[in-house]
Amino acid sequence: MSLKRIFILGLLAAALLLLAQSSIHLPASRAAVSIYASPIQAGCYRAEPDRCSIHLEPFTLNLATGSKLASFQLYATRTSTGAQGLLYDFRPDLSNPAPLSGSTYSPSPVAKDFAANCGDSYTLTLIGQDTLDPGPYVLGSTGLIACPVGEYHQYLPLIRR
Repeated sequence: MSLKRIFILGLLAAALLLLAQSSIHLPASRAAVSIYASPIQAGCYRAEPDRCSIHLEPFTLNLATGSKLASFQLYATRTSTGAQGLLYDFRPDLSNPAPLSGSTYSPSPVAKDFAANCGDSYTLTLIGQDTLDPGPYVLGSTGLIACPVGEYHQYLPLIRR
């Protein structure tokens, strides 16, 4: 091999090494989460013979000192279809302000029972954000929640002459 060829091969190898090093990107460090939630527990029951409901046990959101609750959402995912639905979306506003003090927030009991299809299974996921977080975080999720099978009756109208 000539000296010229060795020099060109060396230059190509150096260029490939520089190109490979410049294409390696380290992931940006993620900011620490400053909102946490107590464990999420729920169950499904038959509200009526042909209707089921998911009952969510009380939970508490713990916020970092100096922050306020920005939002939280509760999603249900039906395991048979993979369909995901928003059950509850809380965002403070003028009529429903964020707590003025304290580092915990517990949702009111009004938003704890949600309609469900009997015979299906669900998982619930809680997502939240406070004013110090750059974006929403998954705060917790339930295991598989199986709803009991409903009793369906077909009612036929009675025709009288």
